[in-house]
Amino acid sequence: MQIPLIKWPFRYVERSLFLLLLGLHLLPIWAFRYFTSTDGPAHLYNAWVLKTMLLDPQSKFRTLLAFNLNPEPNYLSHALLAACLTVLPPWLAEKAVLTLYVAGLPLAVRYLLRSWQPAAGFLAVLAFPLIYSVVLQWGFYNFCLSMVVLLLAVGYWKRHLAGVVRPGARHVAGLMGLVTLVYLAHPLAYLTAGLLLGLLTIEQLITQPGRSSSWLARLASQAGSVALAFLPTLPLLAWYFWRKGGEGNSAAAPLGIVRYATDLLELEPLRYMGPAERPYRVLVAGLLLLALGYAAWRHWRGRAVAPAWAWAAGAGLLAVGYLVVPDALAGGSIIRPRLGLLCYLAVLGGLGTVPYGPALRQALLVGGVAAAAALLGFRFGRYRALQANLNEYRSAAAYIRPGSTLAPLQFAHTSPMPGSHEPACYIDAFGHTAGYLAVERNLIDYENYEAQTGYFPLIWRPGRERLSQRDSLPQRLDLTARPGGPPVPDYVLVWGEADTTARPSPNRRRALAQIDSFYRPVFRSRTGLARLYVHRRLPVAGLTP
Repeated sequence: MQIPLIKWPFRYVERSLFLLLLGLHLLPIWAFRYFTSTDGPAHLYNAWVLKTMLLDPQSKFRTLLAFNLNPEPNYLSHALLAACLTVLPPWLAEKAVLTLYVAGLPLAVRYLLRSWQPAAGFLAVLAFPLIYSVVLQWGFYNFCLSMVVLLLAVGYWKRHLAGVVRPGARHVAGLMGLVTLVYLAHPLAYLTAGLLLGLLTIEQLITQPGRSSSWLARLASQAGSVALAFLPTLPLLAWYFWRKGGEGNSAAAPLGIVRYATDLLELEPLRYMGPAERPYRVLVAGLLLLALGYAAWRHWRGRAVAPAWAWAAGAGLLAVGYLVVPDALAGGSIIRPRLGLLCYLAVLGGLGTVPYGPALRQALLVGGVAAAAALLGFRFGRYRALQANLNEYRSAAAYIRPGSTLAPLQFAHTSPMPGSHEPACYIDAFGHTAGYLAVERNLIDYENYEAQTGYFPLIWRPGRERLSQRDSLPQRLDLTARPGGPPVPDYVLVWGEADTTARPSPNRRRALAQIDSFYRPVFRSRTGLARLYVHRRLPVAGLTP
């Protein structure tokens, strides 16, 4: 007897697989106490200090740090973290904000695609491999959140303002709120929002049917609503570039247009954990190119459901930016991977302008799910390996008195890392990990690089820093006692292999000499990567966990 096959509706299968991928991609965030990234600990620490200073006028941090009252376009993640920290412990507050990004990116892509046509929502599976990009591994939480809000803003415009002759004030205010959030997250995403919404508005005006006599009215209403949405933040952006535009950053030497073009096609902005991940990235790139080729063919044959030249122009300009824009610009750095991610998102937006037959829909869905799951499985294994090093770093916390001061020094990058099957990592994952120790033990962290940059909500008060030359390994440690100066650190935490070079750097020699003179060892981790020293004025008793 033949058992009849149950034919599940595509809509039901697609939604189920989307929700399954959504849950799986939250595992790297929720499976461990902390997510391993470079700047993430610093963001959490500064948000915790910000919350403390706001709620406690007598906070000890107020003697060292001040509020940065400039309207920097880099505050969103700190505001969210500080709000979460009022009701959640630090480790859970960070997970909550990261969940907003990890779940928010594919959901925002799905919202955007369905704004053009509801049947295109299945293409959101192609956004899952973009979540754990090099930008997230750097810990650039603000930019990650900016991508989510950018997609929501464009989708909101399409649903409520595109083609509307007399848009309601409520919808214009809604777009204005989303655009303001994009500005508060990151200036590059803000500029991309202006680029895409401008191109889409022009496309709408050109392709929308109507009498020539009504063209000016449509121009005034549709372009005017977008202009109004940007009006409150445009002066702030102009101020930002006037203030930061002349600042330079050191950047790597250009690799050439051909190399950058190859990197863009191979999804290089996703790279993090060595050459072993390249086949996964190439698989995802192949699926994107397949969908892109099909969409281009449908437009060529005149069988699209909506025009796509605005998406094509936006993605093309972002790709050109990836090829030619310096990797450091206007006080910011690591620009190219961000442009690459924005280019991929623009490509995904354009894919929603054509219909897909049943066979191709199934192929793209199955291929997208398989590629996303394979890449996630590869990454999850590497995250688990990195947790051993993160736990080793955090093991020093038990030997630090709560409420004391800490000067963390990184003597060397720690790749290859013990216990890692793939030692070739492209990012130093432990540059600011002391932030986690600081929030757990209520410490003053003198390594607070954010307060040195001027891009974030907190800045050092003049003369209150103990560490300088933040791009050096190690930083310059200053233990000079001076009237009115900051307290001498109670602890120094050294991270990295012992020096084996014939001529160690001046900062290293100076730090070792000061440690030998004023501190005594109190803890050494299992492999020796973490070494904790306590000031000789403090008693040793009671330092063991």
